[in-house]
Amino acid sequence: MTLHKITQKIVGYKVLAKDNGETVVAEAEPLSLESMHENVERPELLMGSTYKIKTPQSEHALYITINDIILNQGTSHEERRPYEI
Repeated sequence: MTLHKITQKIVGYKVLAKDNGETVVAEAEPLSLESMHENVERPELLMGSTYKIKTPQSEHALYITINDIILNQGTSHEERRPYEI
């Protein structure tokens, strides 16, 4: 094994295979993560929760339903965000 002294700044690197000295290029597959923005289309199915709110000022209860959209479903980046009330 030969030792090499580094005399300049490192500006890049590459991995060489041990067999024949060929360069192994690792291609990282970009994830297309979905995020909330103004143009998100409404999905067919939304998860939701309904809450009953009873105040002392009113005889009747108020009901509010908050529907959530699930972003990046089935991945490790799955998120549940409020979508509509």
